[in-house]
Amino acid sequence: MITFIERLSLLGAIVAAALLGIAICIVCQMVWLRYVLVASAPWQTEVVTFSLVAATLLGSAYVLKERGHVAVGIVTNAMPDPVKRGMLILSDAVVFAFAALMTWKSAELTWEAWDGGWTSDSIYEFAMWIPYSAMPIGFGLLALQCLACIARIRRGDPLTSAGAH
Repeated sequence: MITFIERLSLLGAIVAAALLGIAICIVCQMVWLRYVLVASAPWQTEVVTFSLVAATLLGSAYVLKERGHVAVGIVTNAMPDPVKRGMLILSDAVVFAFAALMTWKSAELTWEAWDGGWTSDSIYEFAMWIPYSAMPIGFGLLALQCLACIARIRRGDPLTSAGAH
């Protein structure tokens, strides 16, 4: 199960990287249109914004898996292994609680947007359930990855210098 969850996290990271690449291409195209061809396409800013937010949410589980988030290791690195493990389990449990709550609430919001036919305020009227769906998916992946990290710590996997599994 841990391997499956970690593969899902990797898939989320791959999708996040693709969304970043798409956003970069759109920004380059936007610059070309505006400054070379003196034209515009108003959909670009909205799509770039949605892509960057979705990439952040979808990539968060992989960042947790790799323990790539910003952390101050002065206190944890000075602790013996059992204390480090306890601190990691506690922090992962807190993140899990937050991510699980956000998964539930953002799924409700996404459903409301789908059911209510919500669209963006732009001229293109994008269906808002599409960008909103990144929230329950990203937070859901993060919650699952928290459980996988806790399971790895509890089964005694070695800790790296950064406190990762």
